[in-house]
Amino acid sequence: MKRFLLLIPFVLLVINACAEVPATIPPSQGTAVALTQTASVWTPTWTPTPDPPENKIVEWLNGELSKADALEQTLDARYLVTGVSFPFAPGSSAQIFRVDLRCECASSTNCCVPERMFVVLMTAMKGSKDKIIKQVPSNVGTLKVICYDHISQTNVIGTDWAEVKGYLDENVSGYELGALVSRTTFP
Repeated sequence: MKRFLLLIPFVLLVINACAEVPATIPPSQGTAVALTQTASVWTPTWTPTPDPPENKIVEWLNGELSKADALEQTLDARYLVTGVSFPFAPGSSAQIFRVDLRCECASSTNCCVPERMFVVLMTAMKGSKDKIIKQVPSNVGTLKVICYDHISQTNVIGTDWAEVKGYLDENVSGYELGALVSRTTFP
């Protein structure tokens, strides 16, 4: 008899599990569940994240800088882009187009002036403007040139990237761009 009493709860459990229970879900919740079920079977679409080729930009700029006249390199200075990066501006979704530019004076004079370095960089950018503009991400807001005298950082100079782009495309004059360029803090 004890065995039979132990079997009764098990039988009741099975019968209760098989019984039909009417749905108590409101129609609005049923619709919401159905919509999420539909969305879960959609195929996700992959969108590439732009990844500018910083090394290629460095190569293009140095290619243009190497075309400098031998007299300029002998009496003035040699310039070399040591790096390009696109860090995000602090607290913003905008990026900075950062160019690390090294200057080596040919004589003992102090020729590594940030404004001169900026002009030299703009001349180099003009030589490869189409390739460079195409590779710069659309959310870049500022161009910052980190100036080095040999290996020592001396200054930072920069301006709005849209103005630089306008200058490269010859929609902004050198006078206009020159008025907007300023020394800034280190990024």
